[in-house]
Amino acid sequence: MQFYLGTWQVAPSDGFWTGQDIGTSEKVISLAARLGIRGFDTAQSYGRGQAEQTLSKILRRFDQSFLIDTKIMPSTRDVSELVRASVSRLGPLAIDCLYLHWPRTGYDTRTFIKQADALKKSGVIRKTGLCNLPLSALRALVSEGFHVDRIQRPASLLWTRELDETLSFCRDSGIGIAVYSPTGMGLLSGKYRSPEDLSDARKNLFCFDSECRPAFLKLLDLVSDVAKNNGMSCTKVALSWVISKNPDIVLIGARNSAQLKENLDVPAVLSSSELSALSSAASELDRCASKVNNIFSYDW
Repeated sequence: MQFYLGTWQVAPSDGFWTGQDIGTSEKVISLAARLGIRGFDTAQSYGRGQAEQTLSKILRRFDQSFLIDTKIMPSTRDVSELVRASVSRLGPLAIDCLYLHWPRTGYDTRTFIKQADALKKSGVIRKTGLCNLPLSALRALVSEGFHVDRIQRPASLLWTRELDETLSFCRDSGIGIAVYSPTGMGLLSGKYRSPEDLSDARKNLFCFDSECRPAFLKLLDLVSDVAKNNGMSCTKVALSWVISKNPDIVLIGARNSAQLKENLDVPAVLSSSELSALSSAASELDRCASKVNNIFSYDW
C-alpha cells in the first residue's frame, strides 16, 4: 500500500474547500515531497487547472521523479485533445495514470478507454483509470474484454457502499485500486456534527439528512470511543480502518502541514473487534442512505 497526496483541497471546486490559501497548499505539497511522498493525484476540474499548475510549480523544484495522476471529465472532445491541457499545465511532470473522473449518462466509457489506450501506446500516459464507476458497470466492461489499470473510488467509514466487493473484484481481475477521502472529507474527525459546523459544500452531504444523521452521529460517537481507548485521534481511527482494507493506494488530503503530518503518522492496526464494530456502524449509515447513489448524491 502507498500513500499519495490528493490535491482536491489545493483549489476550491464545486463549492468544496472554499477559502483555501494557495500559499498554504504549496507548503503542503512541498512538505509531502520532503517527507517521501512520491505519488500525487490531481484533476483538471480542481480549481479549473490550478491544482495541476501548483503541483508543477512545486515539484519541479525537486531533483526526484514523481508519479502524477490526473483526471478528465466526459466530453465530446477527443481524449488526446483534453490531455494536452494537462500536459501543458504539468510541464515536466509526466502523467502516470489518466482517469475518467466521473461516468455520465450518454457517454460511452469504452470510448475513453480506447482513446486513453492509444495515449498509452504513444507514451503520453502510462496507465488508464476510471473513477467513481459503479461496480456493475466495471463488471460489464471487464466481461466485454475491456481492461483498465486502476479504479479510484471513495472509501471511508462514511461511505462503504460496495467497497469490499469492489476490492475483491479488482484483485481477481488484476486491476489496481486507489481510494480517496479516507477520513470522509474530514467529517470523521469529530469536529463536524451538524451542517452549521461547516462553511463549504460538505454541509450538504447526505450524512446530515434527517434519515441519516442519527446513524452518522452514532458512528462518530463510536469512532471517538475507539480513539480514546487507543490514545489516538478520530482521524487516525478512520485512516486505520481504511488501511485495514489494504487498497493499493490511499489518497490522503491535507489543508495544512499539521493535517498532513497527522495523516502520515498512522499508528498500529486496530483490533479485529474494533474494526468489526466500526464496519457495523458504517453499514448502518449506508442502509440509511439507500436512496443515495454515491457519496456526493450526484445524478449521472
